[in-house]
Amino acid sequence: MVGAVSLDFFGPESLNALDRWRMDSDRREQERAQAKEQVKREQERHERRLARAGAREEIAALRAELASMRTEHESLCRTLSDALTATSDTFRTLDDMARAQREEIADVKLAIARISPAEAKRAFQFAREKSDGDVGDLPDLVYKKAH
Repeated sequence: MVGAVSLDFFGPESLNALDRWRMDSDRREQERAQAKEQVKREQERHERRLARAGAREEIAALRAELASMRTEHESLCRTLSDALTATSDTFRTLDDMARAQREEIADVKLAIARISPAEAKRAFQFAREKSDGDVGDLPDLVYKKAH
């Protein structure tokens, strides 16, 4: 083989003009499809980035709101605790007062029971009674008619 020429029977040079045009057209169509796919992927990435940024902002806002609500909750719990303590103290004071009154009433009842019935009768007098038990100066309820 002197001066061997290499022939490529399956390359683009072996095709006629119409087949080469079709092959170029297919290649351009594939490149356009790949470019469209690339643009679509870039757009999806961009939309995901925007969604993430929006989600981050919303999460930050929700965390701030949660912190505010926790602070308010703690304040309300303290206020409720103080109110319950004050109510408990008030009821305890009322109970102590009622107990003291019951004790005083019991002491008065005991003192009354110690007084003999005769002394009790003698000690009690209506306002118009004399000391000996006779009633004097009763009101005259009969009206006298003048004739």
